[in-house]
Amino acid sequence: MKIAILGAGAMGLLYGGLLKKNGNNIKFIVRDKSKKKVINEKGIALNIDSNSFIVYPEAILANEATNFDLVIVFTKTNDTVEALSSIKNIINENTFLMSLQNGLGNFEKLTTFSNSSKIIYGTTMAPADLINVREVTSSGSHKSQFKLAEDKNLNIVKEVASIFNRAKLNSLVNENVENVIWSKVAFNTAMNTICALLEITPGSIDKDPQLKSFAIEVARETCNVAKATHIQIKEEEVLKKIELSCREHGDHKPSMLQDMLLKKKTEIDSLNGEVIKIGSLNNIQTPLNTSLFHLIKAKESNFNLN
Repeated sequence: MKIAILGAGAMGLLYGGLLKKNGNNIKFIVRDKSKKKVINEKGIALNIDSNSFIVYPEAILANEATNFDLVIVFTKTNDTVEALSSIKNIINENTFLMSLQNGLGNFEKLTTFSNSSKIIYGTTMAPADLINVREVTSSGSHKSQFKLAEDKNLNIVKEVASIFNRAKLNSLVNENVENVIWSKVAFNTAMNTICALLEITPGSIDKDPQLKSFAIEVARETCNVAKATHIQIKEEEVLKKIELSCREHGDHKPSMLQDMLLKKKTEIDSLNGEVIKIGSLNNIQTPLNTSLFHLIKAKESNFNLN
């Protein structure tokens, strides 16, 4: 299977690197020539738990892309449409698109470029810390869950799960993946946003009982919005994710924190922002999500002043 990784940030490097290490045909589609040059000349450095290694996948620019069997979108949600637009000429009836991105609305964005029978979507709890443009660190247990949008070509989604598992990217096909996506959103609206706002890691939240209690209340508020849309979300599972993050990924810098430290726009719109919108449509109050949303937006606006 010819696989393209669209987006060479932390998650893209982690998945693409591990897939390449296991012998898969992987190419990275990147935006700028400098990143292409670095990856092609120096490879990708992966630090997985206590093991470190370098792999050498090929990096190409969008205008150099040819046909792929699977394109895995690992850009920020804000960049999805622009990134896919840059390679729309190679997306055809044989191309499967896949998203494991954070937030809500990712599936809908992919439908702009392909029909639902060719779209795989879901979420992942894999942690990935970007050390530099070609190096990423990950540790602890995690799981990715996804499904094919339509009950066609089921063999392909099973094959993708098998490829991921052989590359030690713990994965399973889950027909109820919307519940899992919302569970991850509930986790992220709390943990990612608080870490980004205060510029701390999950371990710091774990050490502060009041802060941890606040994170739990934010997650519960998001769960209430999910339930209003008939999502079968289990609060106890979300709270387990918070505990797991604090216990096993205490030093991990969530993606929103990494963006904040780099003074880049975050994914707040697809997380807390979407929760606020959906809550409003369903007459659910979201004061905690709303406060966090505006505080992150305030920090982002300061970046433009520098």
